[in-house]
Amino acid sequence: MERTPLTILVVDDDPSVMLFITKVLTTAGHRVHSSATLEKARTILANERIDLGICDLILPGADGSDIIKEVKKADPSIYCVLISGYYNESFDNYKVLVGANEVIGKPVTQEMLLGIALRAAEHRRPAGSAA
Repeated sequence: MERTPLTILVVDDDPSVMLFITKVLTTAGHRVHSSATLEKARTILANERIDLGICDLILPGADGSDIIKEVKKADPSIYCVLISGYYNESFDNYKVLVGANEVIGKPVTQEMLLGIALRAAEHRRPAGSAA
């Protein structure tokens, strides 16, 4: 199966995390837009059709789940992942409340990111499409 590159939005206020995620996903052939703030993320969303949103839960003066809610309200088909340095199993219930497809803990690894991209691509594929 030929893989179509995803257009991905990454929102994280930690430059090293954002750089790592961006590097892994661009190296895998995806197009990545990054933002350290919800305001810039909203601008990107207004101008780009994204397939995958990856957002830190805790941002300065904001709750990262807000952008997930906005993304899902605008287009429920977008695959969304919350990341948190404070992750625990109770976050699995939280993802249902905000509409995220996944919640994962930091540190984020290359394998985690590639798995997320694969699941997002599967999620994007129309029902009944051949693998």
